[in-house]
Amino acid sequence: TTSGDPKNTLSRNTTFLEIGADREDQGQTVHSSQAEKISESVKFNNLYVNGEKTGNLKFDLLDGQLSKSVVVDKHPVVNFFSGNFEGRKIYNVNNGAGRLTVDISGTTVGYDHNWGRSETQRLTQLYQYTPLNPKATDPVWKEPWDGQVDFTINLSTDRELSYQPNDPANISFSGGYLISETGASAVVATYNLPRVTAVIPEAENATRRNAAATLAADNLWRNEGTLQWGLTATPKLTRMYVPEYEDIRGHWAEPAINVLAGLKAWQSPQGFFGPDQETTRLDFVRALMQSLGIVAPEGPDGMIAYTAGYPNLPEPGGQGTGIKKANQGFTGTTGVPRSRQVKPEPLPFVDLPQATPGYENVKLALEKKVVQGISPTRFDPYGPITREQAATALVQALGLDTLAPAGQPPGLFYDDGEISWWAKDAVYVAEQLGILAGDPYGFFRPREYLSRADTASLLMNTIRFLQTTLPADYRDRILNQGW
Repeated sequence: TTSGDPKNTLSRNTTFLEIGADREDQGQTVHSSQAEKISESVKFNNLYVNGEKTGNLKFDLLDGQLSKSVVVDKHPVVNFFSGNFEGRKIYNVNNGAGRLTVDISGTTVGYDHNWGRSETQRLTQLYQYTPLNPKATDPVWKEPWDGQVDFTINLSTDRELSYQPNDPANISFSGGYLISETGASAVVATYNLPRVTAVIPEAENATRRNAAATLAADNLWRNEGTLQWGLTATPKLTRMYVPEYEDIRGHWAEPAINVLAGLKAWQSPQGFFGPDQETTRLDFVRALMQSLGIVAPEGPDGMIAYTAGYPNLPEPGGQGTGIKKANQGFTGTTGVPRSRQVKPEPLPFVDLPQATPGYENVKLALEKKVVQGISPTRFDPYGPITREQAATALVQALGLDTLAPAGQPPGLFYDDGEISWWAKDAVYVAEQLGILAGDPYGFFRPREYLSRADTASLLMNTIRFLQTTLPADYRDRILNQGW
């Protein structure tokens, strides 16, 4: 159908009942929602069916039910979630001419982290029309019909990094990094519907109208196809401050070091960086927590990508505001208030006083089970961190240690036998994700200490994984493969 009247109307009012249950020991939350009340009315004016003006078309909702349940698996860097929809709507069509039943089913899956978030919904709507008025004259209301529409819908937010050079030669810094934050939505709809309402403009010739009407009567003519459309919000731009290190110019890790400095990952943004020096355990934890956004007390901030506008992400490298307890903020999946947090006791590490710069980062990392001390009472903050320790901390922070195969992971390096048993899964996953690889000769060197340049490189690899690999898996692949 088509309409020449811009005053078409959709009126809808829905009340949902939300229930949430936490399993803090597992770091999971289950949110379930049920539509308690739904009212809906749709009206189209001045329609043409088979070239004849038929007046208005109206759908009034008689009964509507909708249920949704989502499980959120919370990790220090990423919150992953997955859920299901089921529902049914029954409409009174044109004041008793017929009844339209719409059955709805679908799934949702997504993630939420400091460098982006995405939710992809896959919905199927089945339409069944039953005529109730034998005196109806319009062909669309005289015969029963059915149809199906499959939707793939993505709502996402991306943070992209780019280097912005400066044109003048006589300037104190050659360039700096820019973060562009963009919200977007995309929809792919595949439909199979009856074409009993041959839509022919009034001005077209009678021959074409009659041919269309004949085909419509065959019950063989279906309206099938695929539609795609999307919206992108205006980017939100954030320039990162430019560090002043005197010993990294021309170094292979210079870009990564500068990016992490802009994220406040290093204790000082100027002077000598020492790219080839060993990374201390304290410096590694501080850099990891700041660059990956594990600074808010509730993990990743803001709302899971439920709207395609600007998210509530903290400023890059900043102390994310978290959820204000006084206002009982809401999680993004279903709007259930987050549970109140109890402040943990100070760390029991005798070698890490509270006045130590980075103490809060270590305390949060311990609370999130990203790292642990070398003993029940010592953290060894100024001791060097090994490659296998770094791989373990990163993979645990991502929550992806379960990607390792059951049992003994397959050997990837010539020195697999030197990898500690507690690090084998993490080393396997880190290599598979492209975060931390071995050397060109096929050795991982698990007990070797990580240099500060290597730390910058592997954290940038992790950021790129969050920026590119996850969106490609959760959004691009699903949208491209369709139904």
